[in-house]
Amino acid sequence: MREVLRGRQFRLIYFGMVVSLLGDASLLLIPAILAKRLTGSDGAAGLTLFFFTLPLCFSPLFGYVIDRVDRRKFLIATCVLSGAALTPLVAVTGRETFWFVYPVSAAMGCSYAAIFGALNGLLKSVLPEGLLAEANGALQTARQGLRLVGPLLGVAVYTNCGIGAAVLLDAITFLVAAAAFAALPEPPAVPAVPRGRWREEFSAGARHMVADPFLRRATVTFCLMFTLAGATESLIFAVIEHGLRRTPEFTAFTSTAMGVGAIIGGVYGSTVIARRSELFAIGAGIALYGAAVILWMIPAVAVMLGAMTIAGAGLTLAGVARTTLVQRRSPGHLVGRVSTAFEAASGATQLLSLVAGAALVSLVDYRVLLAVVGLTVCGAGAHALRGRVPVEAD
Repeated sequence: MREVLRGRQFRLIYFGMVVSLLGDASLLLIPAILAKRLTGSDGAAGLTLFFFTLPLCFSPLFGYVIDRVDRRKFLIATCVLSGAALTPLVAVTGRETFWFVYPVSAAMGCSYAAIFGALNGLLKSVLPEGLLAEANGALQTARQGLRLVGPLLGVAVYTNCGIGAAVLLDAITFLVAAAAFAALPEPPAVPAVPRGRWREEFSAGARHMVADPFLRRATVTFCLMFTLAGATESLIFAVIEHGLRRTPEFTAFTSTAMGVGAIIGGVYGSTVIARRSELFAIGAGIALYGAAVILWMIPAVAVMLGAMTIAGAGLTLAGVARTTLVQRRSPGHLVGRVSTAFEAASGATQLLSLVAGAALVSLVDYRVLLAVVGLTVCGAGAHALRGRVPVEAD
């Protein structure tokens, strides 16, 4: 990653995202922990991710805007609004107000879809294609690797200083990210292309994604994975409570273990992509995640932390490859819409599995669900591994 980090523009982007991601990581578990502690329900905790994922289904609306405005200014505005959207979480004081965690989770999902959709387009416009995998690897390593300190920091701030301090920390990091983006020079203008009717323009990203064989296979792979993988957001609390006999705050340690694996996946992601292909990296990463979910059935802390490390490495490897594939296989004027269309397709299937997982976790033995989810995810990885090696986009 040293070559891509030599560029001043990417260093500013990287600094802004790292600071913002630290705040996000610190707040990542707080809505679920609040819901679990105030209601005692694994399903209520898991539903926080349902509301986080819900905006992803409508993310093409963000893509439609991203491809028509200055992406740098869009990121600045989105960071400022994201910081303000966290404030309702301060009002969560008991069972009567715990439901505020859900609109805040939805706001966090909107922020995720908007920021990363615009970031993909910005990187494509300021970096040569040969450095995209390195840039994505650096950002994914930072994003996931901050699980090493972010959740522990967030839980510590929340436990010792209250929810207000945890929210303030994340809001400040959004403002720092906005300042970093503001320091960037104006990005190159996206070449103008003829515009069609609104419906055609809105669906252009999805149509390109379906028409490209490599993007289509990657999309099907992620949709297959999320068909059941969303249930793990509820299952993780059942595993911790019934399998490991720990409190919900133990999720801070499992997230930290995922961070260790994420560093490995992020550092070596560009190497795997260069030597094999994006589809191979996607398939291998998702298969690793499926194997990790199966290992959750073993009620031992050491095995659980090891499995979470494997899961972090697999998800980050697949994430780096997916983002790089979208950037390389999409023209500059469509990359925002293709990115958000990809998020919408995978987010819709994840949404259904989140609802199913929240309901089934109280009806079916969690170990049975883990086995079904793990085998399904491994099958999704195999689908990507059967794909051909992508060639460079025209």
